[in-house]
Amino acid sequence: MTKPVMLIGAAFAVGGAHIGTRHAANVIKQHLLSGIKWHGIVWQYPPHLKNYHTALPILKKSTRQLAHHIRRAKTHYFPIIMGGDHSCAIGTWQGMSKQRQKMGLLWIDAHFDSHTTDTSYTQRAHGMPLAMLLGYDKDKMIANNTAIIDYRYCVIFGARSFEAEEQRLLNKLNVRYYTMDEIKRRGFYRCFNEAWRTVAACQYGFGLSLDLDAIDPKFAPAVSVKEPKGLAWSFLLQALKQHRHAHKLQAIEVVEFNPYLDKQHRTLNILKQTIRVYCPKRG
Repeated sequence: MTKPVMLIGAAFAVGGAHIGTRHAANVIKQHLLSGIKWHGIVWQYPPHLKNYHTALPILKKSTRQLAHHIRRAKTHYFPIIMGGDHSCAIGTWQGMSKQRQKMGLLWIDAHFDSHTTDTSYTQRAHGMPLAMLLGYDKDKMIANNTAIIDYRYCVIFGARSFEAEEQRLLNKLNVRYYTMDEIKRRGFYRCFNEAWRTVAACQYGFGLSLDLDAIDPKFAPAVSVKEPKGLAWSFLLQALKQHRHAHKLQAIEVVEFNPYLDKQHRTLNILKQTIRVYCPKRG
């Protein structure tokens, strides 16, 4: 990573569990470090929670707008996308991908987010983005209706709440996932370094998608779907610092921040620390 950072906001909530994620990017912008460039914020309208099928027109429009902003920024900048519910990943990685060049992706999340419309219990879009990125996208959310993430270089890290249908899909694709049980048994750094090596082996580069619910809620309380016994923030922060100069890392996104649920700015401070990893001279 040698390019300067540019932040892009994804004010997404239509496909999530709480409307508060819509305000994440704006809150971050108001409280963030000085001197960091912003490319703008993509807003979803109307701002109401919807199930997948009623949200589809809004999701298509907003994810494609986000992808457009990212394409414009990525030539000269290292994009950091601030969300927003995790359905913004459909726009993020569509914007970062190149034709016929599937990327790797490190998906740090308490959940698999690998449901399809046929298997989802909630029919919320934020539970489906990874499946879509891997090619299970019958509604053509992604241009050309094709996979943009290479399953061989896709790893889920920190999972501890998922359904059997998602697990079957990931097993079918041979996607590697590290549950919290495995991480605790084998050790955080050993598992993280393995995961990083896998995604970094993709010749076309890779991205990092961090859902804040992967972090234990005692460190990051401002998420809409809390899952106990998550990742220790100090470990994850150290790992991100260790790998921040990876030349194949193309972009990162940090999602599911719900500012209305924060306590003593704990989660906001995690976001600031994450950005400082990639802007060490700021703030």
